[in-house]
Amino acid sequence: MDELGFIRSTPAETGTPGYNPRDLLKLYIYGYFYQVRSSRKLARECKCNVEVMWLLGKLSPDFRTISDFRKDNKEAITKVYKEFNKFCMGLKLFSKSYISIDGSKFKAVNAKDNNLTLSKLDDRIKRLDEHISIYMEELDAYDHEEGRKLSKDEIQRKLDVCKERKERYEGYRNQLEESGESQISLTDTDSRLMKANEGFCVGYNVQTAVDAESHMIAGFQVTNNPTDHGQITNVASEIKADYDVPVLETTADKGYECPEDHADALANGIIPNVIQRDGGCTEQVQFNYNEATITDEQKVSTKPEDLKACLEAGVIPDVYEGILTDAQTAEVKEFATDVVDSAVLKMTPEQMRAKALEGYFVRDAERNLIYCPQGEILRQKSIKRNGMIRYCNKLACKKCKCKCTAQRFKEVDFNKDTLIKATEAKRKQLKEENKDKPKPPRTKVVKKVVRYVLHLDQNKMDNRKCLSEHPFGTMKRTLGQYYFLLKGFAKVSTEMGLFCLSYNLRRAISLRGVPALVASLR
Repeated sequence: MDELGFIRSTPAETGTPGYNPRDLLKLYIYGYFYQVRSSRKLARECKCNVEVMWLLGKLSPDFRTISDFRKDNKEAITKVYKEFNKFCMGLKLFSKSYISIDGSKFKAVNAKDNNLTLSKLDDRIKRLDEHISIYMEELDAYDHEEGRKLSKDEIQRKLDVCKERKERYEGYRNQLEESGESQISLTDTDSRLMKANEGFCVGYNVQTAVDAESHMIAGFQVTNNPTDHGQITNVASEIKADYDVPVLETTADKGYECPEDHADALANGIIPNVIQRDGGCTEQVQFNYNEATITDEQKVSTKPEDLKACLEAGVIPDVYEGILTDAQTAEVKEFATDVVDSAVLKMTPEQMRAKALEGYFVRDAERNLIYCPQGEILRQKSIKRNGMIRYCNKLACKKCKCKCTAQRFKEVDFNKDTLIKATEAKRKQLKEENKDKPKPPRTKVVKKVVRYVLHLDQNKMDNRKCLSEHPFGTMKRTLGQYYFLLKGFAKVSTEMGLFCLSYNLRRAISLRGVPALVASLR
């Protein structure tokens, strides 16, 4: 217990000793195994459950003691899960052949009303401004009219409430604009609003890696990214280190399609078998070309630095023979505009809004927002794979009948250097007016890349759903572990470690049986 980092594992020489961490850890493992997670319910089990009485030697800790143990030993409890996996590896329960990676949404301790996006804040501030204007007009007209429903004091109180709310929302908006985040959660600050199967929820996107043979969870990672893009390297690198293998094969669904992440994975000794949207069995991966002389020692090595050097030099490492083929170098041309929209940089927000009303989308780079031709504000929605930044405001565009953009859902894309963009109608008008004028100069940027064809394993991709869905189904439906009780990345990771520990314990009992596991411990 000392090595794992549990506090008070060795009692002090003076004073009354506290509860043994072993007893409280056993209580939590029992509770999560039998779907009792709340500290108050665990405290009750200590007094009325005969199994728990035997397990703890009739100890009955208070619920605060139970709760504080989980809170104060976050990292140590996660290490217990890792140690159990090492124990199972010693029993050859992990095949280490390949893993299946998938993500699932778990609800956080945060209601939807306590999650605010920039668009939601803009809409609420706009409505509060309207209410404030109405109440101000009522106060002005109060002395001239009789028989009003609300007294002057009641109107003043409502006005003060609206002003207080507006000030609070403006503070949240300023905080988001300064931090560059797109949303803020008030109860669990690390949780995010994301799309789940049952609709939108405020929670976490938990990534798990499942062993191909035993269906045991080899590792997990708690993230607040709404999508799975770019997660393979982060998750698989940790599993590769735990497995202690030179190269690790993975499989994942279409949501993990990200060429840059797949290139990073190959450079780190991870083979990503990601299902392609076109149903094919090959994928093109690209590296920046770096001319270098590759030695025979580097070519046969499986160290990440040697793999990366080989791949960037256009040489296929021996470990990837048959997996990567057709190494080709090519020049990629990119064009950038020499002239920056300097006039927009000098504009105030009011001037930007006035310019937008002329038929333009004007981007405020400092606040990272767009003024649309109807005077509304569009906020960043996402960054596309080609680097374009997508802006939208569904609340404002929902009832807008103007066809400002060519996109079906009234979204507009900007690159990082563009500050102003005309609408379709305005573009046609400008094209007619400027047809005899020369186009602005552009700079051609040339970079050299090396491309490979990655051959994917169809059998592993076909088996993916049989591996990844089983643990999530068991945890969420059978054990009821579809939501977290704790808040923050550190505590949520601790609780997820207990989820995975209880699941792996069930799988180990199913595969080997209790007598064999107890005999192995002895």
